[in-house]
Amino acid sequence: MNKQLGVVAALSATMFLASHGTRAVYGQQLLSGFENTLSTTVGGAWEGDWTVTPDYTPIGATEGGLALAVHHSPTWVTGGTVLKTGLPLAQIVAQHQLMLFDMTTTDLGTAGDGWSPSWRQVFAIFNSNQGGWQQNQLDFPVASDDGGTSTQTVVLDLASTGIQANAQAFVNSGGGPNTYWELYLVFQGGDQGTAIKAGDYGANDLADATDYVVWRNSLGGSSLTNETVSLGIVDSADYDEWRAHFGTDYTKITTIMDNIRFANPGSGSLSSMGVPEPSTMLLAFGAVLSMATIFRGRR
Repeated sequence: MNKQLGVVAALSATMFLASHGTRAVYGQQLLSGFENTLSTTVGGAWEGDWTVTPDYTPIGATEGGLALAVHHSPTWVTGGTVLKTGLPLAQIVAQHQLMLFDMTTTDLGTAGDGWSPSWRQVFAIFNSNQGGWQQNQLDFPVASDDGGTSTQTVVLDLASTGIQANAQAFVNSGGGPNTYWELYLVFQGGDQGTAIKAGDYGANDLADATDYVVWRNSLGGSSLTNETVSLGIVDSADYDEWRAHFGTDYTKITTIMDNIRFANPGSGSLSSMGVPEPSTMLLAFGAVLSMATIFRGRR
């Protein structure tokens, strides 16, 4: 799918990026803090394509000391990540009007080199036998080409989108056998410029075992594809660079996520609640699909 995801049925959904002194929250309840774990406070753990080798980083950590770096395809990918905890998840959603994410992107190179994130989206999808497929597209600003990072708090209004009401209906039904309540998170975005492919000496967009063979055969020489250290001589520093980047897939982009939580509107400022203060506020109405083409509901 393209950036617009080929919207076939649009419903109004409210999304905004919170800023200092605007739409404060209270009674926050943590869902996931990603402290070297994919577990959640409602039991179970996140599953999906990127959970096979999760990458934890202090960059963008707003709850605890680590955040989750999600290495994903630039386009919508089948599967994404999903939390299937049923009734406990529905209960926490029913008790709160807002869902908040802290999303971080980083300038991929150095300031002014033209290599940086260009756009990002996260899709929050609630799927249940009670409310069906409820999908919300949440766009957020990304890091500039300034050598730094950008952390944005993205807020999904569970009340106005009808998600909270459907969660309450599921809770009221008792969440018995043959019922389900799930939360999918799917990432999409793009980077601009040309990636610095450290360790990819075989030029196959991966830092893998073939690069070691290329390095070994070039040792002592003066030329190495994608060389980023000790330029002009192939030596042990190039080996160390390969080891440091081993496993990197340069066909993917990175989005960092932390501090997924639920809350309710309140008075005061977001900063007083320990929530990051983005420099801007964006109120947007994202497209909501009645059914995504790659997900056909629960099978």
